[in-house]
Amino acid sequence: MSFDTVGALPLALLCAKESQGPSLHDRLQQMGHECLAFAEADEVLVALGGGRRFALLLVSQHDEALHSGLIAVSKVLGMPVLLTVADGHWELLSPKGNDTAPAGMLAADVSRMSNDELDWLACALARPRRDGTPMALGHAHGATAWGDYRFHEDRHVVQFRNDEIQLQPRQFAFALQAFRNLGRVLAREWLWNALWGAATRRDGNRALDACASSVRRKLGLHGEHGFLLRSVYGQGYQLVAMQRHGSCVTTVTAAAARSEAAAAA
Repeated sequence: MSFDTVGALPLALLCAKESQGPSLHDRLQQMGHECLAFAEADEVLVALGGGRRFALLLVSQHDEALHSGLIAVSKVLGMPVLLTVADGHWELLSPKGNDTAPAGMLAADVSRMSNDELDWLACALARPRRDGTPMALGHAHGATAWGDYRFHEDRHVVQFRNDEIQLQPRQFAFALQAFRNLGRVLAREWLWNALWGAATRRDGNRALDACASSVRRKLGLHGEHGFLLRSVYGQGYQLVAMQRHGSCVTTVTAAAARSEAAAAA
């Protein structure tokens, strides 16, 4: 189906009043999306039964019965579902305390995301892949993911599809900051302070460039896997999302991603 809104995504947010829902609703609205908040799952089902459709359903209420029902509905409608947590409380996803998202669900700590990052996540989930399924960005224990890249902060490991890539601590920190600030130019001075802190700056440019080069090579951030890490002359480094059109590869801005997601949904 196609949505009438261009440049904005129709989103549904299932949230309890005491959860992070109200502030999350405001953030999504400020990004230009059309976000409709629901207090109960039955209200969502009534809206869907009445013909209302959403590009993405965000859920901040967590119990196993609710999750299983949403999985079934989302599969029938082809609607991606994102479980949201705040302040690292992953244990809320499971009463058994295994800190993992239920099978078939995606999850993210939206409270620790910038608006640009959250905007990109919503657009990426809503935009179908070539096989018609939404892009998988999820959470496993101690992990955060963008596209096919899953970051395990406890082990300094990046999982790319079925491969695990071991990075040195500063390389991992560089890569994580680049993904968290997708589309932004990270200044050299800022990167140096973030990675080396108050360490003596000996030939800092060379050390930073070597770190960036290693991250680009190890993670394959040349554009063909959806992301390009590039040097911005006189400023620093920038990680950008890429999209392939036949034999051409172009960068994707947040606004363009929203428009494409709305048109393709």
